[in-house]
Amino acid sequence: MLRDYTELTSRIQAAATLPGVIVDRIGEFESGTRTYPMFRVRMGTGPTRVMIDAGIHGDEPAGVEAALRFVEANATNDDMLSRFTFAIFPCNNPTGWERDTRENVDGIDLNREFSVRKPPAEAAIISAALQSNCFDLIFEMHEDIDAPGLYLYELAEDSEDYVGERIIDAVRGEGYPVNGEHCIEGMTASNGIIRRKKVSGFRKTRLPLAIYAYRTCGGHVITLEPPVAVLSFEERVRIELMALGIALGCATTGSRTAPD
Repeated sequence: MLRDYTELTSRIQAAATLPGVIVDRIGEFESGTRTYPMFRVRMGTGPTRVMIDAGIHGDEPAGVEAALRFVEANATNDDMLSRFTFAIFPCNNPTGWERDTRENVDGIDLNREFSVRKPPAEAAIISAALQSNCFDLIFEMHEDIDAPGLYLYELAEDSEDYVGERIIDAVRGEGYPVNGEHCIEGMTASNGIIRRKKVSGFRKTRLPLAIYAYRTCGGHVITLEPPVAVLSFEERVRIELMALGIALGCATTGSRTAPD
């Protein structure tokens, strides 16, 4: 193992000692001789509801670090916590995170296991925690191991909510590379942004978390993909937090319901 989930668990649980932070143990699963708990961190009482998730792919650790740093840095930020209510899922693939593998210990890509008849334990736990919740913003902290620069996916019910260009411009302005390819991961891209105009035609099963959360919880979804190959760990963490800050600054509050 390259990393120890027990140490990460201690750090997550320590966040519960911070003012206004609630750490929920949303489930657990067995692997080998160990029990792996999974967590959701809640903070804030504001009208704009935000979900942050990280670590669905175990070889994308900067998102996990960024999510926890965000909690630790903002637990006493009264202004932010009066404007937002956060639900943060800091590490959605514990065994993959330990081994630095995209898949979990059983070789399953969890980001293709939502809305299936018999989901892996991790996906089932996350799915259950999302039920009866709606969010104005869903911010996914991913990474890409071989991309030449940053890119992102963006999905919104209203195109006026789009903030992808602001994120890309800010990252480029800091001197970080942006993926300018016109086709990224088999999809049409422009200026480092991939936008799916409709999700109604997307498959109904074996969904990525982004599509599942959008269908279940509604709102505006941003999936950030900093490049592992060309940026350091700390640079990727910084980009995750920079982009999240921009998205929060532009977030709008609405009576969100899951789209049809």
